[in-house]
Amino acid sequence: MSKLKDEFCMKVTEATEDKVVFDNGLTLSSEHYHDCCERNYIDFEQFSVGTQLPKANAPQFLEMITIKEDGFSVKDSKNTPLWAQARSIQNGYYTRGVSLVISDGNIVLKPHKHGQDYGELFSGKYTEDY
Repeated sequence: MSKLKDEFCMKVTEATEDKVVFDNGLTLSSEHYHDCCERNYIDFEQFSVGTQLPKANAPQFLEMITIKEDGFSVKDSKNTPLWAQARSIQNGYYTRGVSLVISDGNIVLKPHKHGQDYGELFSGKYTEDY
């Protein structure tokens, strides 16, 4: 697949370790109710400022991603996969769970696994001790 034309793309305007904002208002972030000695988040390091993806609202973006146990991938405007890894920094006692939040200003989505009514979508990859 060739590169999409700019009018069919959304561009990353803000990128931090655990949040991405696109020029069309779409926002990706991680959510976790943390305990004292842990930090669980989705690492959006591959979504640098200027990265372009096919234009999408929240429901369309959810359809574009491939969800794995420890993160998700999505293809950019050049059809190159980008990986968002769930990460967990802790002392080994606490949960490694973290959720993805997709918002477009009108709709907020927090995807779950099939049959899951609550809890967090991803199990963060253990990265280091506190």
